[in-house]
Amino acid sequence: MATKNEFGVEQKVKPSKKVLQDDSIYAQFDTDGDGVITDEEMKQAEEIMRLEQEKVRFENEDKKEDQIRAMAWFALWGMLLYPAVILITSILGQETAAQLISNIAPTYFVAIAGLVAAFFGAQAYTKNKDKAADKK
Repeated sequence: MATKNEFGVEQKVKPSKKVLQDDSIYAQFDTDGDGVITDEEMKQAEEIMRLEQEKVRFENEDKKEDQIRAMAWFALWGMLLYPAVILITSILGQETAAQLISNIAPTYFVAIAGLVAAFFGAQAYTKNKDKAADKK
């Protein structure tokens, strides 16, 4: 864009605002609807996008924690019900099944106890890490 000054000399003038083209994908950033995106509107759009990304990250982290919590509860219920399964198979006269289930019990309990311990350890580590970050 060029204009002439008072002496008739052409000078290039930089536009101070970002003017939108027709059907621009950036029209959503034009909050006042004047067809021009100001620096303030761009900063506002960037802040909104940052907040939306933060929200999505928070929701994903929350879903992940819910899944881990459900897995830990499932494991704990399995540990509690395992002896009942041995007892039920024995009462039903399935001595071979009861013996087989009893044979795998030590391995099962160690594996599940490790899983649950890892869950609680990770929770404790995360809480301590968050507290340390808050103190700084």
